[in-house]
Amino acid sequence: MKVIKNINNNIAHCIDSKGREVIAFGKGIGFYKADEEIPLNRINRTFYNIKDTDFGLIRQIPTVVVNTAIQIIDEVSDRLNVYYPSSKAISLADHLQFAIERKDQNIYLQGPLIQDIRMLYPEEFALAEKSLKTVEEMTGVRLPRPEAATLAMHFINDRIQPDDPSENPTEEAIERCTEMIEEEFDLQIDRESFNYSRFVTHLDYLLRRLDKNEQTESRNIEIYNQLKDSYPQSFECANKISEYVKQLSGIDPNDEEIMYLVVHINRLISRI
Repeated sequence: MKVIKNINNNIAHCIDSKGREVIAFGKGIGFYKADEEIPLNRINRTFYNIKDTDFGLIRQIPTVVVNTAIQIIDEVSDRLNVYYPSSKAISLADHLQFAIERKDQNIYLQGPLIQDIRMLYPEEFALAEKSLKTVEEMTGVRLPRPEAATLAMHFINDRIQPDDPSENPTEEAIERCTEMIEEEFDLQIDRESFNYSRFVTHLDYLLRRLDKNEQTESRNIEIYNQLKDSYPQSFECANKISEYVKQLSGIDPNDEEIMYLVVHINRLISRI
């Protein structure tokens, strides 16, 4: 492995025997000079297909934080049986470093999504909570519990997606449901907004549960009737989405599921 440029004491930008650029990790390998060969037994980890912007990030992030992110991604990948790109560890390291800096400055984020994510993605949330312990063990920093929600969203959102959106039926279904709301209310939904993220999270979980023939049951009939009376257009739109979802899954969403759709639709349209 030949050095192109040192990034820090333990990370180097290299080129392998096949001429591919790679970021190599290993204790002290950053002391090798350009064009020098690094013995393979000195290298603990390599990342391929790294973006140019990632080099700048790595230079700014302490090695211990990068190593923490690598360990977290390895464990999450193994537990969830999913593949993350090499750059995922770098983006997670950047997130962790920013979270540590916020804590040092006594800046704490509110976690309004924490209950939603815990309910919708219990496995990812449990791994995120465990990741906070890993951060503390490796860096000595105890991050606040709401950070588990943001970590879980990293695990959920950054999985490898197919190049062709048509190969991802869930993503395609969510986009179609979004378009149905836009058509119903004659508006453009901000797909970068907080409430849209909540809607996508809810709809994704709904589709996953219907695929397993599972539905929410809490018998909130009074709330259901109240929403039906108070938000008739949102209720009508929710029923249209429900019918579309039924076509996809073969299962008719119950009143409880429609009720939650009304809540999310109303959040979207009331904050345009």
